[in-house]
Order: sequence, then structure tokens, then C-alpha cells
Amino acid sequence: MNNLAALFSEYGAPSSVLKVVSLAVPDLTPQDVLLRMLFAPINPSDINLIEGTYGTKPSLPAIAGNEGVARIEHLGEKVTDLQLGQLVLPPSGTGSWQQWVVCSGADCLKLPATLKPEQAAMLYVNPSTAWRLLHDFFQLEPGEWVIQNSANSAVGRSVIQIAHALGLRTVNLVRRTDLFPELKELGADAVFLDTPDSVALIRDLVGAYPPRLALNAVGGDSVNLLCKVAAPSAKIVTYGAMSKQPLRLGNGLLIFKDISFHGYWISRWYKNAKREEVYRMFDSLAALEQQGRLKIPIAATYPLSEVLQAITAVQGEKRRGKILLQL
Repeated sequence: MNNLAALFSEYGAPSSVLKVVSLAVPDLTPQDVLLRMLFAPINPSDINLIEGTYGTKPSLPAIAGNEGVARIEHLGEKVTDLQLGQLVLPPSGTGSWQQWVVCSGADCLKLPATLKPEQAAMLYVNPSTAWRLLHDFFQLEPGEWVIQNSANSAVGRSVIQIAHALGLRTVNLVRRTDLFPELKELGADAVFLDTPDSVALIRDLVGAYPPRLALNAVGGDSVNLLCKVAAPSAKIVTYGAMSKQPLRLGNGLLIFKDISFHGYWISRWYKNAKREEVYRMFDSLAALEQQGRLKIPIAATYPLSEVLQAITAVQGEKRRGKILLQL
């Protein structure tokens, strides 16, 4: 049985180093499962991994893709806690941009049966990051404000929807006014342009209750704005760097407001979390999805053979939603 896979043997621009090749499917051991990959998103981190600029580097040659959803097609004779046809997430680092995966059954993460495969394919990174950002730094109370930049990103949209479901209020910063209506439709309480002119407007809005939690995926001058409107002793949490610029802020904001800075990487959380905690989070996110309160929009779906066209679509300026590979 042949396995089409998006493979890279050196780091560089995907257009130069990524190739769709046919590989042999490995034999299964009694502890293994055979997974048919269904869908996989293309995240910025996937492109960074191919370029060699991500936080980890796989051994080369490597199959691209950090997340995706699969269906179990065959069980090794010693795998007892999984079922044929069950939806699972393959182990992190497997390489999700391929048609077939052989892995240990013990390393698969079982998914709630209510999840649609397309949404399940995007569960591991973006909604989970949003959930953890809203739970791991403060015990936020209903009615509290949270502020974020890059609010139209997949994580940003998840933050809006999850916060709304939890009774939290969000201030959302973006670069284009045409995004305002769709973010408000998702549940955003306020949307502003990510410019210094918005500082006074945000301060007027939050009044005596400035946000204790600020989420940063941009860097550069945008962080200065977050700090200016955040509460004293607020936490600024960085989980992305879309501007590719270092954090810039005035020294007085640190001295007089006692703001602290934190980094967040969902891969580190998964590495340290107990499996029961992971499943509790998945169940909570699946419940929101089933209720229609959490959904990541999908802009387009491409076959694996068109992976380079799909990556070009990801890098488009006004894309509305995720790009998926159908495997």
C-alpha cells in the first residue's frame, strides 16, 4: 500500500523543499494502529517548521504537518482501548500531511464522537491554545475584560468565542475595519484598530475595570498598546510573533504598573499535562462546538497533491478562515 506524503529533506521555503512523494506504509507491531488521515490544517507553525525557524527541528527527511485528524483502520492485537472507525489525533510530531500513519495506539488521543472531522482536525492547536490562555494565568470572573491583538487569527477567533461562552468580555485589536462586523458576530464585545489612537477609546470603554490578561500574537509596538490599557500587575502572554519584531514598550510601564510577561507554547503544555486533563479540555471544547458556540471557519480545502497552492493561499492577505488539506 502506497502512502502519499508531503516530505522535506532540507529546511527552506516550502516552494523549494517540499515535495509530494509516495512512501511505503510500515508494518504494524501488535501495539500499533493504522490510521487513515482525513484532514489536516496548515498553520503558520507548519510553515516555520519547514523553514527551520520553529521552536523544534525534526530529523530530516521529515513529513510536514503538526496536527490533523485520523480514523482507525486497523488495530494491532494488543491494542484494547481503541476501536475501529474511531476518530483520533495522531501523536504530535508524526507528520500529519500524509495519507496513512502507523503509530503506537497508546500515543493516540481519542476524540469526542460529537466532533465533526473538519473541526476535529483543528482542535489540537488553536482552540486548545485559546482555552489554556483563558484558564492558566488567572481565575477570571464573568464580566472581566480580556484584551488581545491579532483577534482575527484562528486563536483569536477561538478566544472570542470561548470567552463569550464563559461570560468574559473581550477587547479585540485588528489591522482592518472590514473585520469588525464578523468578529462582533462571533461574540466580540469591542473591536478596535491596532493603533495608538485606540488607547483612549479602550480606556473609556473598560473604565475602572481594565483587563488583567492581555494576549499577544504580534509583538512590536502592538505590545505597548496592550500594556497601556492593561490593569496594574497585568500579565501579558505572548503565544505568537506575527510581526517578527521584538516586544517594544516604555520602561515606565514596567516600573509603575508592575506588568509581567509570559510566553505560552501549547506543545509544552501537552508535554506536561496528564491525559485526563487533556480529555477534560477536549470534552469542554467539543461541547461548545456541538452547541454552535465554537467554530473555526474554513476558507478552502485542497487535496494533498496541491499542498504548495494551499500554502500560497495560507499566506494570502485577506484570507477568511483556515486552509485544510483533505488527505
